[in-house]
Amino acid sequence: MSSTVSGMAASIRAATESETFDLAGNSTSTITTTIKAAFATPITLSSMIRITFITGAGKLGRQKYDESAAKVLTSALRELGYEDDRGASCVNECAGSFKLQHDTGKNLKTVVVFPFITGEDTIQDGVDLDGSSAPSLLDPGTPPEMIAMSSMNTFERMVGNKCASWNQKKECLNVIALLKTLVEELDQKLAVGTVLTDSEQNFYDSISIESLNQKATFVKEAMKKHVDEGAITKSEKDKLISQVKDKL
Repeated sequence: MSSTVSGMAASIRAATESETFDLAGNSTSTITTTIKAAFATPITLSSMIRITFITGAGKLGRQKYDESAAKVLTSALRELGYEDDRGASCVNECAGSFKLQHDTGKNLKTVVVFPFITGEDTIQDGVDLDGSSAPSLLDPGTPPEMIAMSSMNTFERMVGNKCASWNQKKECLNVIALLKTLVEELDQKLAVGTVLTDSEQNFYDSISIESLNQKATFVKEAMKKHVDEGAITKSEKDKLISQVKDKL
């Protein structure tokens, strides 16, 4: 068993692109040992990757996984200084974070880890310096891409710096709604067995409805604060009144 553990840990540390590891048949002690061996020190990488662990499945595959697999895995990560961030995505700013996901299309439960890394980022504007394309469903550097891919902490700072007015926050909320629609459309594709394109899969793996809902809630609360404090312009007030009337 020790060779299996060291083998998986070595494979994780040797990964140069996003990889998936199936924990079927692994005991909780094996999982803990593997995680600590793999993530005890930063991984040498030029840019962020996703390390995805399959920790559970639907009825047909449920018996293959220890029911505590996700719990012991995330516990081991926390001991190593990793933090649970439901809005984490595959960017260097999210190093040292993880999130739990449920792939409804494949009916699999996973833990996605964004490891601590060492090395300079070689990705610029969605293109590797070696010339190969880094697939992206959203244009790099645009507001939708930044809103979709930012962690919750980064998003909160971004809203504070870039969306000072009620109007700007409203536009941010509109973008989040469009992103949620996009995720739901991809969910529907997966539900009927449609294979996603590389750019669609990259986007789908990096975002969740839950993280978008969390961001939307934050923006709505910030907008409410504007109203409560009277910090809105006449045009913003007129727009708000119009929205309220439309809902009546």
